[in-house]
Amino acid sequence: MRLPRLLAGLAAFLGLCGLALVRLWAVLGGHVRGKAMLAAAALLAALAVFLFVRLRLTRLLPAFSWKTALTGAAAFALGAWLDTSYAMFSSTGLLIDAWPFRLACHAGSGLVLAFLVLSLLRAAEAFRGVGRGCGRTMLVLALVVNVTAALYFTGSATIHYWDATIYWNSSAMLAQQPLDQALLRLVLESVITQEYNYLLAFPISLVMRLLGTGRYVYLFSIVNLYVLPALWGMCVLARRRKGGGVLLFLLTPMLLYTGLVGFSDVAAAGAGIWAFALYTDEERPAAARGILAGALLALTFLLRRYFFFFAVSFGGAALLALVPRRRDGRAFLALFASAAGCGVFFAQSFLVEKVLGANYGDVYSAYDQGRRVDVMMLARYFGVVLMAAALVGVIFLLLRRREARCGALLALCQPVLSLLLFTRVQSHGQQHLLLYLPALCWVFARVLAELPPARPAAVCAWGLAVVTTASSLLPRVQPSSPQEIQTPSPLPSFTYMPPRRGDIAQLVSLRTYVDGLSAQAPKTAAIVSSSFTFNSSIYDNTLRSMNIPEPKGPETQIIYMASVDKRDGFSWNILTADYLVVGDPVQTHLGEENQQIVALVAHAVLDGTGLGTAYRPLDTEFHLDGGVRVRIYERTRAITAEEYRDISAQLTARYPDYSALYQAPAWTAEGRE
Repeated sequence: MRLPRLLAGLAAFLGLCGLALVRLWAVLGGHVRGKAMLAAAALLAALAVFLFVRLRLTRLLPAFSWKTALTGAAAFALGAWLDTSYAMFSSTGLLIDAWPFRLACHAGSGLVLAFLVLSLLRAAEAFRGVGRGCGRTMLVLALVVNVTAALYFTGSATIHYWDATIYWNSSAMLAQQPLDQALLRLVLESVITQEYNYLLAFPISLVMRLLGTGRYVYLFSIVNLYVLPALWGMCVLARRRKGGGVLLFLLTPMLLYTGLVGFSDVAAAGAGIWAFALYTDEERPAAARGILAGALLALTFLLRRYFFFFAVSFGGAALLALVPRRRDGRAFLALFASAAGCGVFFAQSFLVEKVLGANYGDVYSAYDQGRRVDVMMLARYFGVVLMAAALVGVIFLLLRRREARCGALLALCQPVLSLLLFTRVQSHGQQHLLLYLPALCWVFARVLAELPPARPAAVCAWGLAVVTTASSLLPRVQPSSPQEIQTPSPLPSFTYMPPRRGDIAQLVSLRTYVDGLSAQAPKTAAIVSSSFTFNSSIYDNTLRSMNIPEPKGPETQIIYMASVDKRDGFSWNILTADYLVVGDPVQTHLGEENQQIVALVAHAVLDGTGLGTAYRPLDTEFHLDGGVRVRIYERTRAITAEEYRDISAQLTARYPDYSALYQAPAWTAEGRE
């Protein structure tokens, strides 16, 4: 028996060494000598094998059976077959690209995935039957949310844009690709390399293959694939109270609403709700709780990167929750190890480049609109009364329920830590408020479990739930930006009344007119506008949002224009466009001071000064909501080298630390290269 174990250990060492070497190369390649990285990889692999044996981590795996063996073999084969480690850097021409290194890396990836899958299956056995008893409630909720979605979608006349269309576009793109290994590899490589990866889009794309890529299919997919699992998590949280799942649904109408407007981010919130439900279930083994919750935390930021704030704050809060009861240390260690292991294995590029290597606070400073906006947004989607009730509930649990103190500390500290971390980077948009939903759900579920059914407190809870949902059903005029909200709302002030833009016909006419500019010869245009009323995404998605087929005739090619100064840099190619489509007055959504790359061009063209003298206005203009006019300008001459340099000089003077983003293109005597 000893020889087979030694051979197995050696094989594991070689595979893990290959995987570690490639992963180190992705971070340190070009900075550290290859021999040093090989030594470090060997050390890491040896340490992993030693810890596996020393800590007897085989206890985390299911007992041997043919089913377990087949599952492990399938996971190993899948991990080795679809390993994405080499996607993080270009290995062409390097020694590490040789087949022995690739073979070892693929084997190491297969080993890691097999261990993760089997340990998660073993942990899941401890939670078998946790969702039983929720079937009838889920049937009712599924019916309610689908009917609500149908009424909302069919009654709306609005344009989806920006974040609400990113995953719609990705899903439609994936649905048009052959369903083969190349597609699976594309999805997996995006998970480890892209901020907006295809993990959320892939399940939706499978539905689109059967039903089409239209708006209704996309939004119904979000509701059924992502909102319903989150509601199931609510039912599990509130399973100790009859009707508790329905009550949580009524207390948090923002969950369904966020899905209805097109944010697939609700899937990450659902994973967060399940993390709370499993980690705080003290009737289950500590290791199982930590392993599953840790994997769910990693899943949250694999789905949506900003949920890294949720994962970090959950871990910090779980550590603080050890103060009243240190015996939960095993659960915390399992949580940390599971989240770290899954995070590094599946999201190494994100953790290294974005978390450790980027100054998010400065790059995204344009999105920091002040703490007033954060307060208004929290009040708008949760309501001051609901948040106050949650705070009272936490205090009650801390003072009166000793057995609930750990969970109460977790539910109190997680949103506070998340708020402090997130606001160091930017202000909250609608989807970002999902970071606080899981903690609110846990608090209300735990308090409900403590209330006798016939007591006035229980009646008040149901009354608050009904009033909260009723408030979101009232027809209201919705603000176009958070800055327009004047006072905090005691109850949720968004509305489920279907949105209807009054300028749809003008937007359709604008799209038709711009495409018509290419009737005689292909033309190019750029959208010089970035507001909630008009931007390039609204232009691109006007026809799709209204279920109008794309024109079969000539289309004017739209040249992409960046919009946020420090994040994007200047889009020099727009100055080669035949036409500029400009919003009047100048349209920005983060203020001109943060969007000079848009405002500088727009002012020059509208005023006819500087580079604006190269354009003449066409006679036609389009009138949008809020008194915004969209005007079209034709370029009559080439932009000069001096005008290029003037733009570069203005932007560089404003942002000297980001001068590389504003360097004008190289020039020759004949013109731009």
